[in-house]
Amino acid sequence: MIQQLFHNPDIYQIEVDLPDNPLKYLNSYVVKGKMHNLVIDTGFNRPECQKALFDGLQELDVDLQCTDLFLTHLHADHTGLVGAFATAGCPIYMHGIDYTYLKDSADGTTWRFTEQNFMREGMPAADIEKQFSNQARKYSPQINFSVKTVSDGDMVRLADTDFHVIHTPGHTKGLCCLYLPKQEIFFTSDHILFDITPNIQIWSNMRDALEQYLQSLDKVYQLPVQLALPGHRKGNISIAGRIDEIKEHHRNRLQEILDIVKTQPHMTAFEIAPHLTWSMRGKKWNEFPPTQKWFAMGETLAHIEYLVHHGRLAKEERNGVFLYALA
Repeated sequence: MIQQLFHNPDIYQIEVDLPDNPLKYLNSYVVKGKMHNLVIDTGFNRPECQKALFDGLQELDVDLQCTDLFLTHLHADHTGLVGAFATAGCPIYMHGIDYTYLKDSADGTTWRFTEQNFMREGMPAADIEKQFSNQARKYSPQINFSVKTVSDGDMVRLADTDFHVIHTPGHTKGLCCLYLPKQEIFFTSDHILFDITPNIQIWSNMRDALEQYLQSLDKVYQLPVQLALPGHRKGNISIAGRIDEIKEHHRNRLQEILDIVKTQPHMTAFEIAPHLTWSMRGKKWNEFPPTQKWFAMGETLAHIEYLVHHGRLAKEERNGVFLYALA
């Protein structure tokens, strides 16, 4: 589905279907200028996503020969089809940190780090093996492209329009949002989502992702916004109100973990995770699809890491596995 969201500049949204994924679809945004175009994010590297995106671009009469691509962050549902743009010679913009991580992921290094880490946190090997079908791994992009790196505070002229780059680490270390100050339009990517909560997990290249994410929310809290355009689902106007809700969600999750560990000390993260409140339509932990269990484990660990770094939890290693108790 294609929808025009704004005039001058002309901004369109293409819903890129994400089959068999609870996110449902990616919002790929197209900004059409007089001489040049901009595409923001792509969808997975799979035929269904490619058809949805490029049918939409064709309907909008977007010529890739005069089009730039901006990748907000490294996740495969946002970068998967970058190869088609690289082949067409499109300039590609991305934060250097996420680009480097994406390149390092090509040989499986970053996946192995997470797998080994999850095993030390109590996740059974059988659950690890089920992740080989994870869409983020299965439909990741081919790393055969170069980028023009962007940084916080940069102003980049794309589609005949001046975009401000806002670096908001947390969801990934290099996630960048785009902002149009004159029109007060904010492309929030996965930094702020309005009817689901962005996944915050642990990373090999980022210490205390949750703390950095909360700081990044504060960073944009007072940003004047008339139109917020998220990476998934529907947007809203009030980012401040949504930020308050997201921060409350994380406060509740942190308290949940403290309450669990208080009553059942010396548990692994994998043992803690099933006791947390998850939005899985009534499914019990053992009924979670493998990918959702993986994300839940990562989010549990991000909250545990925050509590350890802030002196609320104590971490102890026994027989190669980490256990947690109140500090």
